[in-house]
Amino acid sequence: MNALSKESNSFHTERANIYDRQKVGLAVKERSVSRITACVLLLLSSIFPSASSQLLPEADIECDDLVEIDPSTGFRSIIVNCEVTNPSSGSENIEFTYEAGVLTASGPESLTLGAGESESFDVVIGSEEGQEKGSYEVNVSGVVTEWNGVPVNIFGFSDEEVVEVEILPYTQCSLNPPSALFVDAGEDVSFSARYECSSNEENRLEVSLHLLEKDSTQEGMWPSGFNDLSDGGCEIQNPMGSVECQFLLTTPPNLQSKWEGCLIIVDESTTPQWSCSGDFSFPLTVNERDVSPSSVGIDVNGSILEDFGVTEENQNYVIGGSLAVVVASFALVIFLRKRN
Repeated sequence: MNALSKESNSFHTERANIYDRQKVGLAVKERSVSRITACVLLLLSSIFPSASSQLLPEADIECDDLVEIDPSTGFRSIIVNCEVTNPSSGSENIEFTYEAGVLTASGPESLTLGAGESESFDVVIGSEEGQEKGSYEVNVSGVVTEWNGVPVNIFGFSDEEVVEVEILPYTQCSLNPPSALFVDAGEDVSFSARYECSSNEENRLEVSLHLLEKDSTQEGMWPSGFNDLSDGGCEIQNPMGSVECQFLLTTPPNLQSKWEGCLIIVDESTTPQWSCSGDFSFPLTVNERDVSPSSVGIDVNGSILEDFGVTEENQNYVIGGSLAVVVASFALVIFLRKRN
């Protein structure tokens, strides 16, 4: 039994070794075929140099040379059109890679092209919010991995295209204004407003106050009596800055009629809508000065009688007593004259 068992084990071991040798042999044959194919291609290209571009695996990639991303539009990405061509005499499988640095880039992973065929494809290039303005490069590379079904990626038949991406500068600001302001003529107006900016460039902007009369479309000379007495300036530091601005405004003391309009708060680089309905404006109303004289009477607030403490309840007694005193005084004067 032991002898038979040893013979059986020996048989199975030899059989497994045969299978392993067959697998190794197949792998060696595949590598040999690939090497032979490559050698034949290289040999043909050296014998027929004018035809090498058609015989050897090759990929030609062409893309838009220059594209721009304008973040002020609200879009931070752009589509780049590319085209890949197989100028060789055999079918090719081409794999793509994308290098974008601080940007992002995505497109197809691979394409299969027949001999002499071309195909267009799109590459989406994107940027982060607040991406600094300037020029950036994105590389689109393609390598031939198979040619007529034969793996050839180890030989590095490839092409590369560089796309220049320009990130345009932008600054967008907004105002968080106070509520509508209502004051009387001659009163000072003190208020604050938050000013915010989103930008992709380093800069410092001055924020200023403007006065616009109702229904006007441009700022003119301020009416006499309106003055901006705000202490210091209000500046905002970009990118992505915000500031709380404090303002002090005087109003005309002798307005004969109500003044209606608005205040506009805006930075020096932003052109606002010169209208009291714009995004950077808020209403201001200054009431005219009350110049009516104080009324003198027994039933009007602020009369002379009230200044002496006379009220509606006792005014009849006071008036009656006053008249009695006047009559008595007049009678006394007449009596004295007749006596003399």
